[in-house]
Amino acid sequence: MKHTDNSKYTWDLEAILEGNSLDKLYQQWLNKQTQILQIYSSFLENLSLFKKWLKLDDEYEILSNRVGNYINNNYNEDLTNQKWIAWSQRMSNDSNKFHVQLSGLTNKLIKNESKIRKYLTDSFVKKYSREFELVFRNKPHILNDDEQKIMSTVGIINGGFSQIFSTLNDSEVKFKNAIDSKGKKIPLNTIADVMANIKHKDRAIRKSTWINFNEAYHNYENTFTQTLYYNYLMLNTTSKIHKFQDYVSATAFSDEVDVELIRKLYKNTEQYKDSYAKYRMVVNKLLKEQLHLSKLEPWDKTVDLNKKDIKLSIEETKEVIIKAFEPLGSEYINNVKKAFNEHWISWLPKPGKQQGAYSIDGTKGLSKYYISMNFDNTIRSVSTIAHELGHSMNSHYINSKQEIYNDVSVFYAEISSIVNEMLLSYYLLDKYRNDTNMKKMILDEMINNFFSTVSRQIIFSNTEYVLNEYVNQSKPFTKETAKQIYLSMIDKYQGIDKEMKNKIKHEPYSFSQSTILRIPHFYAGNFYVYKYAIGQIVAINIAQKIYQGNQSAIEKYFEFLSSGSSLSPLDTIKLLGIDLYNNSVYSETKKILDEWIKILETISK
Repeated sequence: MKHTDNSKYTWDLEAILEGNSLDKLYQQWLNKQTQILQIYSSFLENLSLFKKWLKLDDEYEILSNRVGNYINNNYNEDLTNQKWIAWSQRMSNDSNKFHVQLSGLTNKLIKNESKIRKYLTDSFVKKYSREFELVFRNKPHILNDDEQKIMSTVGIINGGFSQIFSTLNDSEVKFKNAIDSKGKKIPLNTIADVMANIKHKDRAIRKSTWINFNEAYHNYENTFTQTLYYNYLMLNTTSKIHKFQDYVSATAFSDEVDVELIRKLYKNTEQYKDSYAKYRMVVNKLLKEQLHLSKLEPWDKTVDLNKKDIKLSIEETKEVIIKAFEPLGSEYINNVKKAFNEHWISWLPKPGKQQGAYSIDGTKGLSKYYISMNFDNTIRSVSTIAHELGHSMNSHYINSKQEIYNDVSVFYAEISSIVNEMLLSYYLLDKYRNDTNMKKMILDEMINNFFSTVSRQIIFSNTEYVLNEYVNQSKPFTKETAKQIYLSMIDKYQGIDKEMKNKIKHEPYSFSQSTILRIPHFYAGNFYVYKYAIGQIVAINIAQKIYQGNQSAIEKYFEFLSSGSSLSPLDTIKLLGIDLYNNSVYSETKKILDEWIKILETISK
């Protein structure tokens, strides 16, 4: 589907500048660095200077958010644009120089803990209490000033592996053309092209798309493996220098949780394996009937349970989103309308644009909470914008309620977005209640999303967990090692039948094993993907209550949305009435999941 006026579907990044030029805003950012450095040596001498420091730090954070988002979002529109590459590198260098000069800050604060605690009795300073408690808990992991300065100096390379991966993944990996049943070539220029054609009604297109997509990554698996290994080596080495057991322990400490919670999540996720087997049995039967096949191949299992080719325009998508979010109330709806009407969103795919979708972080001081996506008119793309709007609305509510604690912990960041996905799904089930094929497709999407976000992400996370153990134990870290661990995790959480166990040893089936090397979060240094599973498990419980009109749940949800980083991640989730250490959370989710599968099975008979 073509859009004649693409200007309607791009974002208004100029609003970030507030009428200034980037050069002027950037200079303001640099000037704020200078002001901070001028009082760095003396800001702890008295309460007045300490308060001035806090104000300057807040002002610097806002300027950093504005400059960073303007540069990064423009860069993500075209990863090959030399202007934005240069700006990105410039900001990275200037930011690193500044942080090197402040490299002893944490040590300085901890050494002056008693003095700071006295300052915290002041009504203005008291607002920052949690920030300083988070600093003080780092006491066992601090380095001396000289060591910290060295670590800050070399810190500029910390994001290098993520940048290498992004460049390789978004600019260098190319896909061969798909071929239809008549021999016609179908270009696969972007991930959006792949996602569209991998569901195509022409089996030849599906097959060649599936093979070409996986082969493209298979061809680079040596480069990806080496990048991943040295990334993990750096992360674990850095973590040990800071007196953590390893990288996973360091990230858990940062999230204010224990590694035991991660292992508990892994163990509880195993209970969904039998649900997955039941789901695949139902879906495979339906797909065989729908596609008139006696045997399914991997490229057949990507097809939606629907014979209709449903396409929605962006304007139609907006209408659906508004209707779906009605259970959250008029205020929430009006904020979503602002996102649509005030150009918060870069909707359309184009060559060079970053793949996938995101809602920006670092939002303090901004009036628009931008979203980038690659809209392709499918129901899945509608779900994507619902998802990202969840993040942006979370940012909106935080910034409208929180003066200091404006961040969102990655630990619970996905809850707000998945709740939106669930509300969309419930709305679509009602909208198409008399259309059996559509109901099948929607239920399939809901159930498949669960397994993609819980079981599959735990497969990735547990693989990453074990790969890090390989690094720490100096075991051989090869592409074959990574792929074998990955396959064992698939079998553990979803199961691999005997036929596929034999097939996957040979091409083209073996190409798909390279999937484990192309997970962007593996290169980001935050041991992230298990948190998707937490988001899904919590969100399913909450969304059902919201959809059913449970006012207590809705009130708790808005309290959660507005809390920012004012509480620990676990305490933030407890605002929803959920304790992640309680096994009942996971079993309650299984009941909801199994009910979806039962409904799908019933309407499929």
